[in-house]
Amino acid sequence: MRTVALLATLALFGCRPPSSTPRRPALDFDALPGPRAFSAEATLLERWAGPLKASHDAGQRGSFKGVGGVDIAWLVHRVPAEKAAVVLLTGRTEPVRKYAELLDDLNRAGFSTFAMDHRGQGASGRMLPNPQKGYVGSFDDYVTDVHTFISTVVRPATDKKVFVVAHSMGGAVAVLASDLYPTDADGMVLSSPMLEINTGGFPAPIASTLGAAACGATDGSDYAVGSSDFREETDLEKSTVTKSVARFEWKRQLFTESPELRLGGLTWRWLCESLTASSYAEQLGRYATTPALILQAGQDSVVKPGGQRRYCEASPVCQLSVIEAALHEHYAERDELRNVAVERTLKFLEAEVAR
Repeated sequence: MRTVALLATLALFGCRPPSSTPRRPALDFDALPGPRAFSAEATLLERWAGPLKASHDAGQRGSFKGVGGVDIAWLVHRVPAEKAAVVLLTGRTEPVRKYAELLDDLNRAGFSTFAMDHRGQGASGRMLPNPQKGYVGSFDDYVTDVHTFISTVVRPATDKKVFVVAHSMGGAVAVLASDLYPTDADGMVLSSPMLEINTGGFPAPIASTLGAAACGATDGSDYAVGSSDFREETDLEKSTVTKSVARFEWKRQLFTESPELRLGGLTWRWLCESLTASSYAEQLGRYATTPALILQAGQDSVVKPGGQRRYCEASPVCQLSVIEAALHEHYAERDELRNVAVERTLKFLEAEVAR
C-alpha cells in the first residue's frame, strides 16, 4: 500500500487541507426528465442469444501493460455524437462481459463506454500459477492501472467529459484514483462501493490481524479461510447479490460459455490489501473534488453502509442515494430495482454533462 499508505499518513497528521469545493445541493431525481425503464429481465436470455451479444462482441478490444507488465484487457463501444465517455470499473470476480446490459443502456443513452478488466480477473492477466485465486500484490496496482487506462486509452479518444461508473471493489479503486489523479474523471457513480468490507463472523480488527499475520509470514498467495476455486452458484435463495431469477441464470450461463473468465475466492494478500485500502478510502471524503453519486443497497451483506455514509457526509460533492430493497448488485437486480439504479446513474451523468 505504497501510495495509499502515504495518503493515510498525511490525513492522520493533518498535513492535507480539506477540500475547499462548495457543498453541492442534492439532485432531485424524481423531478429530472428521462426514461425510467431499461433492459428487461423477461427478454434478457433471448437478447443475449441475439442482438445484445452481437453488439457487445462488436466492441473494439485491446490491452495495455499494467503495473509489472500484467496485460490489462479493455473493451470500447463508441456511439455517434457522444455526450461523454464512461469508464466502467467492475467488482471483484466480475468480468466486463457481465456488464453487457449496462454498457448497452449507457450506449443507448448516448454515452461511449470504455471498460477494463482489473488485473487478476476477467480477460486480464492473472498473477499466480493458479488463475482461480483472487490476488493482487498491492491495491495501488489497481489504481495505477485505471490511471494508465484513462490517460492512454480514454482521454486520447475523446474531447468530451470522462465519467467513471464503478461497482463494489471498483468503487474503492475509483475513490482512491480520484484522490490521486483528480483530473482523470469529471464525476463518478459508485454502486455499493467497497468502503467498509463486511468481514462476517470475524470483526474487522480480527480479520485484519489474521490477514496481516498470514501476509507477514508468507507471500499471501494462499486462499484465505473459507475460499477456494470457482464454485458455481446454483441456488438463487442463497444469493447475496441479486433477487433476479433471469440475471442470476444469465450470470451462470456467462461463466459456462466462457470458463476462462471464472475467478475463485480471495487470497490472504487480497484481503490484507483490500481491508487497508477500503479503510483509507472512506477517509478521503473530506478531500474530495470529484462529484460522486453513491448508490447504496439497503439489503447489502457484502459491504457495510457505514463507510459509504461517512465518505459521503464528509465530501462536499457527494450524494448518497439508497435503494432500500436492493441486494449488493444494483445493476443485476430485479427490473423494479435495477431501473431505479440505471435511471439515477443516467440522470447524474446528464446533470454533470450539462455543468
